[in-house]
Amino acid sequence: MKKVNFIKYSATGNDFILIDNRQNQVKAEDHPLWQHLCERKNGIGADGVLLVEKSNSTGAQFRMRYLNADGGEVEMCGNGGRTICYYAYTELGHDKKEKVRFQTKNGLYVARWDLTERQVHLRMAELYDIGKIDLSDFPGFKNALYLNTGVPHAIFEVDNIETFPVVECGRAIRHDPRFAGGTNASFFQMVNSNEICLRTYERGVEDETLACGTGATAAAIMVAKTYGAKVGVTVRMKGGTLSVQFDEDFREIYLCGKVEKIFSGKLEI
Repeated sequence: MKKVNFIKYSATGNDFILIDNRQNQVKAEDHPLWQHLCERKNGIGADGVLLVEKSNSTGAQFRMRYLNADGGEVEMCGNGGRTICYYAYTELGHDKKEKVRFQTKNGLYVARWDLTERQVHLRMAELYDIGKIDLSDFPGFKNALYLNTGVPHAIFEVDNIETFPVVECGRAIRHDPRFAGGTNASFFQMVNSNEICLRTYERGVEDETLACGTGATAAAIMVAKTYGAKVGVTVRMKGGTLSVQFDEDFREIYLCGKVEKIFSGKLEI
């Protein structure tokens, strides 16, 4: 039996268990352990686990590995990325005037600390496969778009986000055979040309979550392409509000929002 320190964080309602694993105290492949810890009645309870590990990439301070509540590793988590940078600034003593650079499964991400708003601005480094999969035959939606913002997202516009059956519809879309490996499914309602309300069914959590950073980014890109939103989009979710800021060509996209430390403790493994 060994004791491992952890910190529980919430990033706009997305909650995570963070472990400093630079000394290889735990194994990312231990799926039953992560499933147990993320279980909300008998574990700590979380949408996923963040592991801080040593990086083999030049220029990165560390590597982020993200494990969903089902124990499986995925390529990226936007709110997880903001959280791990918040950890670097507040727990590892990273200079708040300097950028944090970290490695993920597929890329290199950069974040900065906003000294005024006391929040993390994470540059979203991945945007591809826009419109690669046709969503036009899903009935009842005003607009739809498939794209990848680090993980795959199917984004749909609805008339009434409050009454929309996110779990039922999201689960069916997530398992649709056209998506190899599944997809996240997000649904939004326009508030105005630069503001939306968003709800997401997350692959790996297999339920609706209070927020989704990659989903917020994907929905903001869709709004910009569909309605011509300039500079940025405010995304309101059950867990709070995120801002997605971008330039005209989407070469620089930032996911911006606050992170909260909930509690810390020790695991006996």
